Amino acid sequence: MVSNIVLRNVILPRETICDRTELYYRVTGGTAVLQEQDTQLHISGTAAFDTYFNSLDVLKYQKYCRLSALLLRLRVSGTFVVRVFGVKWLPEGVPPFENGFTDTLLLEKNLCCDVPSEESIDLTAFLGEKYLHLYFTLTTDNGTLYSGAFEVDEDTPEPVNIAVVICTYKREPFLLRNHGEIVSYLARQNVLHTENIHFYIVDNGCTLDRDVIENAYVTLLPNENTGGSGGFTRGYREAVESGRHFTHILFMDDDIVLDCEMLLRVYSILRCRKPEYNALAVGGTMLRLSDRITCHEAGALWDGKRLHSIGSGDDMTCRDKVFGTSYEPSGDYNAWWFYCFPAAWQAEYGYPFPFFIKEDDIEYSLRCQAEIAVVNGIAVWHDDFDGKYDGFQEYYIKRNELILTSVNRQKPYALFQVRKLILSVMKQTVYQRYFLADLIFRAYDDYLKGAKYFWATDTAALNQELMSSCQPLLRDDELLTQYGVTFDEEKYIRSRTEPEHLLKQALSLNGYLVPYVFYRKDKDDYAVCDLAQCRYVNFYKHKRVLHYDRNTHRGYVTRQKKRLLWWNILRLCIKSVKFLLCYPFARRSYQRYKGMLFQTDNH
Repeated sequence: MVSNIVLRNVILPRETICDRTELYYRVTGGTAVLQEQDTQLHISGTAAFDTYFNSLDVLKYQKYCRLSALLLRLRVSGTFVVRVFGVKWLPEGVPPFENGFTDTLLLEKNLCCDVPSEESIDLTAFLGEKYLHLYFTLTTDNGTLYSGAFEVDEDTPEPVNIAVVICTYKREPFLLRNHGEIVSYLARQNVLHTENIHFYIVDNGCTLDRDVIENAYVTLLPNENTGGSGGFTRGYREAVESGRHFTHILFMDDDIVLDCEMLLRVYSILRCRKPEYNALAVGGTMLRLSDRITCHEAGALWDGKRLHSIGSGDDMTCRDKVFGTSYEPSGDYNAWWFYCFPAAWQAEYGYPFPFFIKEDDIEYSLRCQAEIAVVNGIAVWHDDFDGKYDGFQEYYIKRNELILTSVNRQKPYALFQVRKLILSVMKQTVYQRYFLADLIFRAYDDYLKGAKYFWATDTAALNQELMSSCQPLLRDDELLTQYGVTFDEEKYIRSRTEPEHLLKQALSLNGYLVPYVFYRKDKDDYAVCDLAQCRYVNFYKHKRVLHYDRNTHRGYVTRQKKRLLWWNILRLCIKSVKFLLCYPFARRSYQRYKGMLFQTDNH
């Protein structure tokens, strides 16, 4: 029996999700006004849907999905001219249009209906033309678009049942916002039902009310604080052992801004996937919440040394960025802000690595080595990471990257890791964050203790210990009481714009070799720097520095201690020799014990 599968609905901007219309449609020669709680679009002029969320990434859909027939369904009222365009990339040597892309008019159709009516336009004939994208435009003097969708006829869709796992820790406002959006969406749509999608909310803080959270679609799982990796694995395990025969697991952050249409788009790709892509994973792009239009990451590559984000900084209102994603290389990992993968991975590859936080998403993708489909229009919004800094995470980043390269047998080897140790410790020493230098030393020491020590660690106790070893962030009144300092806007602005003095800074070890008599005479005897984006020059010839987070209005004060420079240099000499001697043995221990690590419960 042939059934119609909606590949993607046309979606419109919403104030509670995103009001940047350029991500949804562009208007020329008139206006487009949202009506009826942003569910209808009244148009006078031409509205083009050649946008990030509403053009069809047909090249990727044809790669991954069975598209034997393709339809554009529109529900409109008024008199319209509908035009459908195909987009191709112009190879080198061809005069470029629209930054290397050319649009071809494929068909034009007139619609006239006094009352809301549905019209279907067959696009099947254009599937063999290797277009990157298909999109449509609507031209009218006075008409309304009620809904639209790209659909495919499929007689044998793949059975798909998705368990969505959300891990949260004392973030009620974010969690309840997304919970409300999800419940409202599921109640008003007619595709995703309780038998093919279910949510497991893992509450690492045990602060959520079961009566508020649970319903036919949602199960609440109180959990000890085992971090993100432990929480996600708890939900993953519950789904696998539930007896509900889930085919896929979708990991999703609790603090994203989500348009629930993304759930349907992932579900549709999986239902239509080709047999050779039975192990396909689907990744969601992260758009920056600060401006709603900039891509933070659309998948990424890990080379053993550093992460290479795909699409970072791209403005997704630009057509060349929208269409260019069709031929970008796909990543070998996708972060867990929105990532869907086969539930059968557990049986073949085990559960995610119990890192607590950091690098668990990279490790699991590399271990499973699946192809990841990152398709235009499947995205979530998240707070920028550039403006955040939790110092205690330095421990996890350094330790977990060492383990990550070990279990995956990746280069680089010892000399590169020693170089990273030296640079990391010296950076925190220059920043007067001596407590973070201590955490980096500890990360390397704990790694060298091997897999047995790692496995025996009480992760919740360790996390509490790491957090307590860092300087607490104090409110403005506490800063004044404890340190006698207040946030100075003028000093802060100067810290962001002051030029580096590279030669002087290098020759003097960023002022450590300069006698105090030649230090700067700071107003009130302290300088100011941005907590998350400080620079070396912010500490050059300054005795005291206020590290300040303008978002939370909190910070702490550090004081330069020259003796700790020499102490850390001595420690680096000793630790580097120790690392070079012990690294091969530690590396082999993680490789030897990885089977146990992958198949056992997180702790």
